[in-house]
Amino acid sequence: MKYKRYDESSVSLTGSKNQVRWLIDATDGSINFEMREIIIPPSGHSSDGAHPYEHGVFVLSGNGSVKIGSESYQLIKGVSVYVAPDEQHQWVNNSKDEPLRFICVIPAGFEDFLKD
Repeated sequence: MKYKRYDESSVSLTGSKNQVRWLIDATDGSINFEMREIIIPPSGHSSDGAHPYEHGVFVLSGNGSVKIGSESYQLIKGVSVYVAPDEQHQWVNNSKDEPLRFICVIPAGFEDFLKD
């Protein structure tokens, strides 16, 4: 068992200037999954891409959208999203004032390149 406070989690920046807060990862002993909080600043977005692993997302706050292929879906507090492996997707913050914050769970080790 590992217990830590939010402010004890490491933070990385993506190429799109989004924050990734690593809530649970290998440094906590997790071998199968990683849980992180993604914070997309006002009017920001993630890169538009696909990955060979699945994502599980839960929106904490903000107003945004996710493009999955050619479709777009609204992101608001309480929405969950499953992104299948190799599915083209992009996260977009539609607000000019408020960050878009969500929890994202991925298989362990697949985004270690983002860690400091």
